[in-house]
Amino acid sequence: MRGERIRRSEDPRNTALSILFDIFEKGKHSHIALREELSKYKAMPERDRAFLTRLVNGTVERSVTLDYFLDRCSRLKVKKMRPLLRTLLRMGSFQILFSDRVPDSAAVNESVKLSHRRGLSGLSSFVNAVLRRISGEKESILRLLREEGEIPEYVRFSLPEWLYRFLLSEYGREETERMAAYFLSEEHGNYVRFRDGRCVKRSGNLSEEEAFRCGEMTIQDYSSQQVGLLASPAGGEFVVDVCASPGGKCCHVAELLRGSGRVDARDITEEKIRLIEENIERLHLKNIKAKLWDARKSDPSLTDSLGRGRADLLLCDLPCSGLGVLHKKPDIRFSAGLERILELQSLQREILDCSQSYVKPGGRLIYSTCTLSRAENEENRDYILEHFSFTLLSERKVLPGQPSDGFYIAEFRRREEKEV
Repeated sequence: MRGERIRRSEDPRNTALSILFDIFEKGKHSHIALREELSKYKAMPERDRAFLTRLVNGTVERSVTLDYFLDRCSRLKVKKMRPLLRTLLRMGSFQILFSDRVPDSAAVNESVKLSHRRGLSGLSSFVNAVLRRISGEKESILRLLREEGEIPEYVRFSLPEWLYRFLLSEYGREETERMAAYFLSEEHGNYVRFRDGRCVKRSGNLSEEEAFRCGEMTIQDYSSQQVGLLASPAGGEFVVDVCASPGGKCCHVAELLRGSGRVDARDITEEKIRLIEENIERLHLKNIKAKLWDARKSDPSLTDSLGRGRADLLLCDLPCSGLGVLHKKPDIRFSAGLERILELQSLQREILDCSQSYVKPGGRLIYSTCTLSRAENEENRDYILEHFSFTLLSERKVLPGQPSDGFYIAEFRRREEKEV
């Protein structure tokens, strides 16, 4: 095991192949698979880490396009290939078609070497032939991808056909194509929030910086920061976050309370609670506690003897299909679906049915998601207004690339008893 770790750390392609196999064939989330693998090889040179990350994310992002052309260039269709073989061919063809820094010959030769190394020796000549054909037709393929109408639009933008059509129906062609282009952009860096409130975009291994380790800086997307900014809690408020992991939003609110008040940060698994607690400890926060709780179950401690809520502010950043963060989490292409969106809407409403009672009269509820579907956003806004005693105070939707991830956020106020 130890020797294998050393070998893999010295060969980013081999490590990338393992990560991609876990993503494509085992359904692992790309950001988690990358984070776990890179954490094993802290001595890996930064250049290799960057190459590995781009190779993994790029292959996943372009997988719909890659499969389309692999099917055209191979006598064996992608779906019928051995899982490791198709993963290897996707990775090799990505380097040929979309990586200017990798010569075609290197992409082919390294893929053949990997086929031997990973138990595919009997298929090495097949790997060589398919990738050489991809290389030979490279200019023709890139031309097809540039010109409208030559191939299906969903292939050009490397989106599953259902998702491309879904976005068309929700946002129209111009906006859909702008978002799809952003999902494929090689924009680098992450937004960070400093303790003094500054929000900037930074690149590099940010979690290793002293400012991050000491709690001065937090890695938090621009869109995620909007929840805390909208909440703008007053001193002494009691805040409940029912789906808080990994803790960016609830910790932001705790910081904005400047040591006063109390934040009750909840989630459903021990692992999620661990992530919240890591953030609490890193940020040296004393006014927030993490609690293991299923948001679908009512907690009587959050209401008084008359059934009135105790929370001044309730954060409901609920599980969603994540279509707004495809740029950062490209594997969402495969985990989302129309049925999944409706399942998530049902889950979101189950959580809202239970948790809305925690808001005191005159208190606020902030509902947010990082997705683009009306079913999970505007339809749930209407559900809250129709079924509970709330008034809509504000609402905002930002689409991907304006300037970062897509998100939806709505702020409600519970009506006082005299208003009902």
